[in-house]
Amino acid sequence: LAAAVAATVFADQQRWSRTVEHRRDQVQAQALAMAGVQWARQILDNDARRSEIDHLGEAWAVALPPIPLENGEIRGAIVDAQGRLNINALGDGSASSEQERRRIAKLFAQRGGPVAALDALADWIDVDGRVRDAGAEDTYYGAQSVPGLTANVPVLRIAELSSVKGVSAQALDAVAPFLSALPAGTALNVNTASAEVLAAVVDGLSGEGLAGFVGGRAQKPFATIAEFRSRLPRGATLGSEAALAVKSSYFYVTVEARQGTTLARARALLARTGNTWPGIVWQVVE
Repeated sequence: LAAAVAATVFADQQRWSRTVEHRRDQVQAQALAMAGVQWARQILDNDARRSEIDHLGEAWAVALPPIPLENGEIRGAIVDAQGRLNINALGDGSASSEQERRRIAKLFAQRGGPVAALDALADWIDVDGRVRDAGAEDTYYGAQSVPGLTANVPVLRIAELSSVKGVSAQALDAVAPFLSALPAGTALNVNTASAEVLAAVVDGLSGEGLAGFVGGRAQKPFATIAEFRSRLPRGATLGSEAALAVKSSYFYVTVEARQGTTLARARALLARTGNTWPGIVWQVVE
């Protein structure tokens, strides 16, 4: 009996010890991940003081490789959120919003996105209750098996759009890497936009012409939008310079930290305005 009791106590003590150790590693990993976000803020602050444009040849655009630490490692990356098309432009009523809608529609058509749901996406984001031709407002969402309401505010993360009428998970996944959720009116940085996004912005830009154009940009980033237009290959045309830029204010940050067998991930959207310390628009630690 004494041996059985001793074995039980020993087993409980072992479980408690493993639980404490796991919790300690979890807290340390999360602290490291959040410290990585502060590292990103410092990098972007330094860049703002040294450069008048933002491009993929700068220090912030180089991913932080896995750095060994005691009992773990940390890695991270900064991505220009303005190198993607801003989905919140669909709900904006400004003069340039129609041009941005055409770019998003073209991206959806080229990449297998939810083309038929453009009006529904716009209704989800805009602030009014008016139903667009193929859109949906509160009446539609209230009649579903799980009743809901239209957000009627700009989205913060692209994943929120999975609740919109006509938006399947597959179609959203196909275009999510090329979309951002930023304040309406935020311009697209042509120095950091991917080839897929550039193809949606510039008419007739594809194939070898697109590859050569992106390769030339890597050698010499654009200093102005006028230069961007002038260097387009033969046959490619830019319909409008609306909502285009060569400098960015918003950046996505992802940091992963491992302690023991525990992995923590911090994701954040940073806003950099002028020479002020970059602020955190939102942050998630998992």
